[in-house]
Amino acid sequence: MAPVRSRGISSDCVKIPSGGREKPSSVRGISSLVASPCEIALAYERATQLDPNMKEAWANLAQAHRDAGDRQNAEKYFAKAERLDPNYVHCYHLRGLLYYGCGEIRLALQDFSKGHECDRNDKNCFLMKAVCKHSLGDMSGAISEYTLLLKMDPEREGTNYITPGHLCYYQRELAIYLQKRLDVDVISFNADVELDAYFKESYCKRDPTNHPRLCNYTPQKPATSKIPDVKLVDKSGVKEIDELVELSRRFGPLIQLRSAGFLSNLRQHRMCGLAILHMAQQAKAWWQSGSTAETVANGSRRYDLYFDVKGSSKDCGKKHAFGWRDFMDISVKWRQISEPNDPVFWIDLMAEEVFAEGFGLQTPMVTGQMNVVRYYPYFERARDVVKKLIEESGACNVHDQRFMLPPNKIDQLKEAKTCQDLWDVMQQGFYVETPCHSIARPGKIMAGTRITLLQKPPDGFDFTIRTPGTPPRWLEMDKEMAHVWSLLTEEARRQPAPDPDRFTDLALTFYFYWVNFGPLSRGTAACGYIAFFALMLSIGFEVQTSPPEGTQVDWPAILSPTPAGFIEEVRSWIYPSRERCDILETAPAVGEVLATPRRMLEALNFCHVFCWGFQWDLREIHGRGRGDRHAGDGKKGGGQRSRRTTRKSEQTSEGEQEKHGTQTIKGAGS
Repeated sequence: MAPVRSRGISSDCVKIPSGGREKPSSVRGISSLVASPCEIALAYERATQLDPNMKEAWANLAQAHRDAGDRQNAEKYFAKAERLDPNYVHCYHLRGLLYYGCGEIRLALQDFSKGHECDRNDKNCFLMKAVCKHSLGDMSGAISEYTLLLKMDPEREGTNYITPGHLCYYQRELAIYLQKRLDVDVISFNADVELDAYFKESYCKRDPTNHPRLCNYTPQKPATSKIPDVKLVDKSGVKEIDELVELSRRFGPLIQLRSAGFLSNLRQHRMCGLAILHMAQQAKAWWQSGSTAETVANGSRRYDLYFDVKGSSKDCGKKHAFGWRDFMDISVKWRQISEPNDPVFWIDLMAEEVFAEGFGLQTPMVTGQMNVVRYYPYFERARDVVKKLIEESGACNVHDQRFMLPPNKIDQLKEAKTCQDLWDVMQQGFYVETPCHSIARPGKIMAGTRITLLQKPPDGFDFTIRTPGTPPRWLEMDKEMAHVWSLLTEEARRQPAPDPDRFTDLALTFYFYWVNFGPLSRGTAACGYIAFFALMLSIGFEVQTSPPEGTQVDWPAILSPTPAGFIEEVRSWIYPSRERCDILETAPAVGEVLATPRRMLEALNFCHVFCWGFQWDLREIHGRGRGDRHAGDGKKGGGQRSRRTTRKSEQTSEGEQEKHGTQTIKGAGS
């Protein structure tokens, strides 16, 4: 089973002075005994009281706040660690990760560069320094540093240890690939189609580069010095680009989740804003393509459809009409280019045998003794879904064999509140599949997602959702997406105008099936949310609200059996926030102005003006994500949510990347 990448305290390099000697810290022991970031923070805060000069305690206290999405206090405590030791490499590495997660790539680059200057042998800072250059479009600098790191840290034969050199091999290949396409129109190529399927799979799984899957991989041809790097400027000098960047601020923050554990990341805000405009314009062009010139000209600007099958992920470039997948390709490309440190790929374009086995996503609510601060708030709801499904139709064991619970255990199941309680009832690892009702084929019930419980020695559990991507499931979900897209097209072309309520419901239905589908290795929820706002904007409606505090919209969709049930749940805050908007009538065409990766990166790189951000106060989520001997105690996290404003800075922040693990899923225990 591939490891789940969840956010813990990065402390492997920490050394704690003791008796004149340095010895490894017991941070992992603390993490396993103190389950929540709040409790971890209290432990480190106590350490700083006992020894105010312990730089390691200050750095890890800062990291605990970062894990909770509390940037302000994280910065404060990192600064204390830096003052105690201006050459403290680990502090620069962790604070660089904070800034990178906030989308402030320039600030992150400064910290990683400082860390590398303090210790030329520190490979973690060196790797992230190269990644920052990659993100900013300094391809020659990134490729050069990836190459140096590979020489410093070669793959060790016969090991599965993940080294910086191991990781930067994949990054270097991607940087070389992108460098050669910096000035190529993005509608004319598609990374998912052009990159080797086994390379993509190994990158997603972080396989060692000597893995058998890569034995026949042909590396990218060397980079060329003839292609200049992306210029780092604060204004492009091109009126249309500057106008689009300014417009993106209107829509970008809509993607921000106001939930514990999520940092505010302005680079992704900007990506979101630009992608919403781009997708809205292309959707509108598609709606218009089925209308007469007279009806379109009636007070509405006509858009060109920037679409080339060579750049489509559908059917590997075969001729076809613009469809739901081409629409979503736009957000996928924006996601890929804005964050090169994340492997974002279409799952059906992985290696055929991997796709057949079931390449999927995994998101933990509980892992070991740790209740994951981001996702644990949905533990109770997921647990109740599990109990209902077990009672109605049983569960599957780790070998995919279905079994029914004996009638004499039903009452015990109904009383189960914790992971331990569920285990005591079931006596084995298991999963249930949530139902997902079809609207393309009324009466058909498809497999939604898997909710899995596995024991994790010595005395913890993994309680996760796992979404397998298999060919049969893919065909079913593709039919749903195509059906909803046809309904959206029909409604958008309705004369004299589409019905706003019906179109909103269809746009939410599109989102519902998209997140239940889970067709991407990363970024499914974000791309889906961008698509919803873009669809609404395409018919002249702006939804000016992000999800309510504590709400992650994909979870209600995944845990609801029907789109109607999901729509009923989110209707109360989405419907009142709709306003008519004619911004598309005057906005520059994103597909024309930002047609190449170079232009896209230039727009993403502009120096960000400060904004008032949302963040969580760690002390006020005490109890949220709290773990104990039997992780998943079923109690709601206590504490009140609070708004806090970030300090003014030259650059702002954005929402942190999702951290879903990827793996091949055969059974619950695979």
